[in-house]
Amino acid sequence: MSEADVDFGKNQDTDGSFDFDFVIVGSGFGGSVSALRLAEKGYRVCVIEQGKRFGGKDYAKSNWDLPRYLWAPFIKCFGIQRLTFFKDVLILSGAGVGGGSLVYANTLMMPTDKSFESPAWKPLGNAREVLAPFYVLAKKMLGAAQNPKLTFIDNTIEEYAKLQGVHSSFAPTEVAVFFGEPGRKVPDPFFNGEGPERTGCNFCGGCMVGCRF
Repeated sequence: MSEADVDFGKNQDTDGSFDFDFVIVGSGFGGSVSALRLAEKGYRVCVIEQGKRFGGKDYAKSNWDLPRYLWAPFIKCFGIQRLTFFKDVLILSGAGVGGGSLVYANTLMMPTDKSFESPAWKPLGNAREVLAPFYVLAKKMLGAAQNPKLTFIDNTIEEYAKLQGVHSSFAPTEVAVFFGEPGRKVPDPFFNGEGPERTGCNFCGGCMVGCRF
């Protein structure tokens, strides 16, 4: 949405009318899903995003290309990876249309039982049980699939797990990646053709800097 789309001369407070029912700040996983569900219910929704819309040629080729990878406008870096430092925690988030979905390495992991035992989850009761259906829904919406390709590093980790007697703990990661024919673009394979076209993963490893395919 640009300034040209908004009539700034209209005083929404005095005439009692608004252009939107909801304004969503941020277009990442939380913002985009909230906007989708609200729009499905018939509400007028506006999504605003701090970063730009990135195309395939806009992404950095490596995370050493800081101006195109890191989001830090004060040093003229306008990439997708934002770092926010607090006293006890470091938050990695995304800047750009798509938010954190641009730079989360496509990895989908459900928190451990210990994580759900945190006091923060207590209001939900059995948080794992309550949230389980939504993890299933999220994986469906994201097209989760198990990584079919193991590398030398993966094999080394598996061998070490065997040596430590915890081989059952090793498994390829579930990721939000379309593993069709590498490099071939096809109609949406997830939602009866209603979604965007998808390109089969070519295993370039660019998930951390933004998928240009």
